[in-house]
Amino acid sequence: MANMAKPVFLVASFPYTRDISRPEDWDFVRRKFERDFPWLLTDEYPVMMCGVGQGWSGTRCNGRICARAGAKATENLLLDAVMAYRAHFTEGLRVAHNGLVIGIAATPESGLGLALARAIYPKKMRLVVRVQGNTSSKPLLVHQRRWRGKMLEFVESFVLKRADLVLPMGKFTKELALKRGADLSKIIPLPFPVRWADRAHVTPLPPEPAVLFAGRLEKEKGVHILLDAMAIAVKRLPQARLMVAGDGPYRPVLEAKVKQLGLCSRVSFLGWLKPERLQRAYAESWVLVLPSIWEEGLGMVLVEAGLMGRPVIGSDLGGIRDIIQHGHNGLLVPPGDAERLADAIVTVLTNPGWAWQMGQANRQVAWSYLSTRDEALERVRRAILSWVQGQ
Repeated sequence: MANMAKPVFLVASFPYTRDISRPEDWDFVRRKFERDFPWLLTDEYPVMMCGVGQGWSGTRCNGRICARAGAKATENLLLDAVMAYRAHFTEGLRVAHNGLVIGIAATPESGLGLALARAIYPKKMRLVVRVQGNTSSKPLLVHQRRWRGKMLEFVESFVLKRADLVLPMGKFTKELALKRGADLSKIIPLPFPVRWADRAHVTPLPPEPAVLFAGRLEKEKGVHILLDAMAIAVKRLPQARLMVAGDGPYRPVLEAKVKQLGLCSRVSFLGWLKPERLQRAYAESWVLVLPSIWEEGLGMVLVEAGLMGRPVIGSDLGGIRDIIQHGHNGLLVPPGDAERLADAIVTVLTNPGWAWQMGQANRQVAWSYLSTRDEALERVRRAILSWVQGQ
């Protein structure tokens, strides 16, 4: 791409854009680019991220990659989202007035401002949309707010119908994009990577049966259901324990629930873990559990567990079913059903031979998922190159 005319890549930060003059924020942004558009870090294209700044406004740059906050955040999420859409829209119009713009939205709902700008400049703007999960299911399944879910569905459909390239992370998100109106010919499934995949290695199951949860501690992840399941499981298997790797706003609620259930000696909160320590957590477990109560796009922790040779238990909904083949590399349970989840946990923890066998099967599933990433990235690169050549 380096010899072609240079478009501007406009990234819709939603709602908050990072101050990339700060090393920790730049590292976060760099990892996101490495995941989806790695050549943006090496080619000579100008990249502009825009949205709302948390405590700052203006423009911050790191080389040719810049972040622009049109306004400071109010910390009212709805108002900040509206301001972010406005920033995406106005920046899209401004840049498209001077040449080709390739807009990038990490999720369909974050792409509304770009999609509106594309409607005004259809020949000067292209839109790339990542599909990572069914965001509109969260208000309905987690918070029981049907109207908000319907509103998100409308936004997602509006954006996906206008996207020039749609990048789902798996089968479920591809089907979701099609359901929302995306054009099949514009879809390229692009698996998420695991940064430490090449360093993953399988170790024997440890002597003590242990369950691992890894991820954000938010209500939709269903860790409160997992705690109820552990309270049931330890009555049948007193030596069982649970490790919770991750952090988030729901952690105080979960810690209080652990005390309420009398599980303090059987549950440990590990916080956010660096890759090396996270790999050790997988090695110290017998099974990874993802008890989500909303439709995950896929659940990359299921893939991570497979790389480490561990089986998985997950809720029977959404993209979790892309990875878990019931009885082959793990077990599927009804979402929100603590009794059935406890049964699955006890079944795995009392059958080490079967747990090992499913773990090896999950390793094959994980590598199969990751194996198509390089080819998919090249297809995305060629599609964008065709826009640059044709501008």
